[in-house]
Amino acid sequence: MSRPHGAPVAVRVERIVHAPPDRVFRAFLDPELMRQWITPDDLDLDRITVDPRVGGRIEVWHSRHGVSTGKFEGRYVKLDPGRELVYHWAFVGTEPEKGEHFDTLVTVRLRPWGDGQTQIRVVHERLAELRRGAPRILPRLLPGWENCLDKLDRAVQAPLPDPR
Repeated sequence: MSRPHGAPVAVRVERIVHAPPDRVFRAFLDPELMRQWITPDDLDLDRITVDPRVGGRIEVWHSRHGVSTGKFEGRYVKLDPGRELVYHWAFVGTEPEKGEHFDTLVTVRLRPWGDGQTQIRVVHERLAELRRGAPRILPRLLPGWENCLDKLDRAVQAPLPDPR
């Protein structure tokens, strides 16, 4: 596949996370865990809603220094507990009525690794629309995923809250 202007066809990130696959999987669906890692450090998370089922939606509103930067929104396509998640992930600017909505696809694969750890592979693809409409975001995807996965690793190592 050709890559106009050297832009990536997909962003791929792989690493070992220090928690078992079921716990890592939960971190992609539980709003309390997600709020600890789902936005890069240069954004503040304002609000998050999650409907963790196939066809369910996710919305993450964010800002920078108190000024809204829009939101991420998505729809879960596949949920295979402890193994794989696939979801549409759109970047929605502050003026979606002007076309600031760029749909992409994220696939997350989890595999047991070593003693209670997980190998996580993220593939973020279908980037052509984003490349055309918001080229400033594209070079920030890889560092954004790396930053978020660092935060995810810390979040899944913390003790879970008491459900009582």
